[in-house]
Amino acid sequence: AVMNTNPKAVALIFSRLSNQYKRNNFTLLKENKSQIHQALLCYRFEHGQISRLPKALIKECLMAFASQQTNPSKLQKDVVATLQSLGYRVNEEVICTKTDYSIDAVAILKNSEVAIEVDGPSHFIGYKPTGSTILKHRLLRHIGDRQLITVPYWEWNQISYEQSDRSESKEYYSKKKEEYLQKALVSIQNN
Repeated sequence: AVMNTNPKAVALIFSRLSNQYKRNNFTLLKENKSQIHQALLCYRFEHGQISRLPKALIKECLMAFASQQTNPSKLQKDVVATLQSLGYRVNEEVICTKTDYSIDAVAILKNSEVAIEVDGPSHFIGYKPTGSTILKHRLLRHIGDRQLITVPYWEWNQISYEQSDRSESKEYYSKKKEEYLQKALVSIQNN
């Protein structure tokens, strides 16, 4: 799904999955079902195709995907606290109704809402996003019901007192974080 595979190739894979499922020929792990759900999202929303997988399997895949536990990280809590210090109302771990992805935070603006993904080290290999992170961002941007801002951990760490050499005051870094988010939000509002 991440590589934007040819829909005909995906249809063939879904057909084989469907046949094996109907014959009770295999067992899927929760992680596999979650990945199938992501592939179904891509297939439907990016390729305009409808899967012929059995409804029961589609439901199992959705349930596996939706049941993934999310625990807000210290980084996410810091971003949310900074948004709140700017006067925004923020909801955490909001489910996107179109994709079933959990969005780290949603900031309530005057006339809209903005989705914010706070991406820690597990979302990257070096400084390049993982496949699942790429797909999540792409689907949220393509079919999500809000604009999307991403906050990579290394950018946040550069303006964070806890990660600094502490040559500046905490207030200095708080101001830097507020400026970072304010700039991102203004950029979204101007588009």
